[in-house]
Amino acid sequence: MNDFILLKWRNRRMTVGIDDICYVESYNRHLSVHTVNQTIEVVGKLSEIMTQLGSDFICIHKSFAVNMKYIFKIDNNGVTMNSGDLLPVSVRKKTQVVNSFDSFCEGNRKADIR
Repeated sequence: MNDFILLKWRNRRMTVGIDDICYVESYNRHLSVHTVNQTIEVVGKLSEIMTQLGSDFICIHKSFAVNMKYIFKIDNNGVTMNSGDLLPVSVRKKTQVVNSFDSFCEGNRKADIR
């Protein structure tokens, strides 16, 4: 798997480090890729970009995918990112999101101990 993805918009091409992506928001056939330093607007589908992002990303809603590295907390209000952004979690996906995040955190904790 690549460490970066290529984002295309009209005549512009940008490479973005996958680890720098906090979350991706989908709306009207467009994507807002929120990175640590900027937000990049491109045309695309969330399902298409998800195939490039890897296992640290999870769809929390039909319009949002988040990098679990940047989740601050999950509660009844949704997912709060380290940036302070509050994102909605679909009712259908809530259990899966919580379980995936728990597994992600547990896996990273074990890696830190080694």
